[in-house]
Amino acid sequence: MPEVPVDTVPCRLCTTLVARDATVCLSCGAKDPWIPDEPSINPHVILLAMWGGGIVLVVLLLFVSGLMMFGPRAEPERDHRRPGTSSEAHGSR
Repeated sequence: MPEVPVDTVPCRLCTTLVARDATVCLSCGAKDPWIPDEPSINPHVILLAMWGGGIVLVVLLLFVSGLMMFGPRAEPERDHRRPGTSSEAHGSR
């Protein structure tokens, strides 16, 4: 099996070997024939964002469940007019 030079990689479209610093594949003409597999964002930043999002989600869930358990109860509607006055005395609307 022939050895592949270290500075060549397969083209992402036609799999022909191209140099790592090539801007165009000589075989198929693809621009940027090689894209590195390295993540563009630091993995620690991604991990920190995931943990932060999880903490925010837990806090929101606790807040909503606290409102549902200990929040104001739904009470039947009461008449807030002074006693002694009735709706018949004011006439119908």
